[in-house]
Amino acid sequence: MFDSTPEAARAILARERHFARRLLIDWADDGKFDHELSDLTAWVKSAEREQTLSSNAPAELMLIEGHAPARLDVELAGDYLGAPLAAQFVPYNRDSVFFESEVQLGVTVTYELAVWTDEHGYEWWPQFTGVVRNVIPNRDGTLTIECLDNVERLRGPVSLPPYALWTSYLNNGFKRGGLIDSSSIIDLAARAGGFTQGPQMWPHLDGKSRTATFGPILSVPLHGSLLPEFGMLDNAQSFHLTEQWELDPDPGVHLRAEAFVPGPHGYLALGAVPRGRNDWAYHRYWIDEFNKQAGSLVGTWCLGGWIYYAGPGVDESSTPIEIQIRKNRLQLVVEGSNGGVAARLIEQGGFMATGPFGFMQPGWNWVQADLIVENSANYAMRARVNDTVTAESRWSGRDARDINDPLSGLCTIQNKTALSDVYITKYNGLQTFARFTYDRSPQDRARVSWGRNRIAYTLRENGREAWDLATEVAAAEYGVTLFDERGRFVFLNYDDLAERRGADVRTFTLDDLANLGFRVTLDSVRNVWTVTTTTGRALAGCVYDLGRDDVPNFRAANGELLPDVFNIPRVSTKEWFIEVNDHVIAVEPFRLPYLPQDALWEEHAPLLGCMSFTGADYKPLGPNSEQKLIDRNLMRLWMSNGYGDPVGFIGPNNEPRFRIGGTLVLEDEPKTWTIRDETSVDAYGERVIELNDSPWLQDEWQTRAMLAQLVDRIGRPIPVADEIEVPGDPRVQLLDCVQLRDEGGFGSRIRGQVYGITRRDDADGIRDRYAVEVIEPPGPGMWDSGKWDSTFTWS
Repeated sequence: MFDSTPEAARAILARERHFARRLLIDWADDGKFDHELSDLTAWVKSAEREQTLSSNAPAELMLIEGHAPARLDVELAGDYLGAPLAAQFVPYNRDSVFFESEVQLGVTVTYELAVWTDEHGYEWWPQFTGVVRNVIPNRDGTLTIECLDNVERLRGPVSLPPYALWTSYLNNGFKRGGLIDSSSIIDLAARAGGFTQGPQMWPHLDGKSRTATFGPILSVPLHGSLLPEFGMLDNAQSFHLTEQWELDPDPGVHLRAEAFVPGPHGYLALGAVPRGRNDWAYHRYWIDEFNKQAGSLVGTWCLGGWIYYAGPGVDESSTPIEIQIRKNRLQLVVEGSNGGVAARLIEQGGFMATGPFGFMQPGWNWVQADLIVENSANYAMRARVNDTVTAESRWSGRDARDINDPLSGLCTIQNKTALSDVYITKYNGLQTFARFTYDRSPQDRARVSWGRNRIAYTLRENGREAWDLATEVAAAEYGVTLFDERGRFVFLNYDDLAERRGADVRTFTLDDLANLGFRVTLDSVRNVWTVTTTTGRALAGCVYDLGRDDVPNFRAANGELLPDVFNIPRVSTKEWFIEVNDHVIAVEPFRLPYLPQDALWEEHAPLLGCMSFTGADYKPLGPNSEQKLIDRNLMRLWMSNGYGDPVGFIGPNNEPRFRIGGTLVLEDEPKTWTIRDETSVDAYGERVIELNDSPWLQDEWQTRAMLAQLVDRIGRPIPVADEIEVPGDPRVQLLDCVQLRDEGGFGSRIRGQVYGITRRDDADGIRDRYAVEVIEPPGPGMWDSGKWDSTFTWS
């Protein structure tokens, strides 16, 4: 429920109420709302906002969970410039103010309601923020505007990388440190539409977050997982040894046992390893090479994120962010003794240039290393800490040449300190530092609770609608996703929903109710849960086999990938591109091993290697090779042939001999198990619910713990009241709890949680219709007492 002053609360509850409305539309789509028809308040005749949870659970369970897109329908009438307002919105009307620009759909709309108080004047509450979907001029001169909430801004695609718990750690009893908090996947989906409860996600260039030549080449939010937003995971990763460290008698170790800890802006963050446990303090990624950023050091670089500084001397000095470009390395470094932060460039020959230091204060700090590399001899750098920028240092006559290296594009994140929202951006050119801006104030465009579900693996998702992904992950733990009245993305877990049941925001009596009907059905009872979970793990494997997969592709002049003849001309180099499947996490970047002609070659061995041939003649020294993912779908393969003859990889008897290794997700066999509510079984008999079609129910122990609260709740019938009509209250929100009082009738007190609201605003005032789930049994009632009238129905 929205907050209000006591005076506004009294005005809403009074018998005579005076409301006002405000309808604004940003027709220019520039955030200014300054078009001459942006304020349409004067023409509004009626408005109806509807938002109801659509359950992902079986319909008969009637649980409050799921997702809740909202709609707003507005009817307008009246004249403007001597003609009906609707005429302004008729296509091709030369007299319309929109004639040259046309009426834009998809622009932002806001709707607010207010109540008059003698003490403060009007007090306002937001009711809807979303986008205009349809504008309909009617022949009778009226105008209908249909709007949907910001769900429409999450209709675009989200990319989810493949990930799994490394088999080597699982075999040694370590799991918790690598599990994914479900909220981190929901957060990635929200970020795809620009919704975050923190600051902007990375620096902007001239106010733009991404262009053809500038953008994030690595972004790792670390909000409960290691999943990158941009970029790819590497083969090599360390692991948070939670199961071991939480039992350590050293308090300093025990306190840092959890992999993810409370971070800035309400998110989870990657926790620091215990001091001295540096073998477990790294995570490696490859950049997203949308414009060949790993090809050259020349350009303008920003390496940054949020770092927790525990105070002088608490943690060791560290390199929280490093990227290798050819044989040179760019770093953001932190001094443990004093919280100093600086940019650093280590040249291919070993020379190390460190810029001036800025200094953190204890707590969470936003830090960034800025570097401009003009050419191999000249570069400049500086550091930023919160709102303070250091002086700029310059070097000339140096030797940061681009020398080829298979690890070019590899990034390392080091968590000797807690980290959040790590990013690397590059502009493929030279710009002044002043053109790169970062606003570290929270945008407050999302409210994402921590999840209750833990996920062991993901497969690559490309082109998946962001809203669908968010709702599907939330559904697995019976949470709720919606956009609130201010247009913010909201994820609430099941504990949040239970907490909201603790207090009633309004009480309604018989005099307030236009109707009241309840449904109670045995269909809502489920006391035997049959659950199927599937987990996965990461292990070394073959990611490309010439004998199994399609031949590599070459890139045509128009950018299209076309199948190629897989051989290398004499004394030359060649580049190919290979589309990888959705299980491939990373590939081995180094030169493929040459195998002797009589080496074992079977279906599953070797995992990587090659034999090269000219015709049927075996070449003992094969070509050089480099291979790596340049995005989540595509591997780049570069090879050079020093022989005076062309070489290929098809041996005698037409036998392919070429394999590339890497890290893959292996899905285990599904496992089915049950949970029973014996008390409910005794009362109602066995009533089964099957949960077997969610890819987000994975780890059995985690799923059992998550479902424990639900088992008791749906082991008994859940009454539902549909469409209780009451005097409108613009403060009441979805998931609020209300109390229905009727002494001696249905019960002296009936408490319900609102899972649907339809609010109508017209000349007769404001009326609300609520769909309510009863969350607390009514008190003793007096049925058939003769006190009932047609207001009440029992069905």
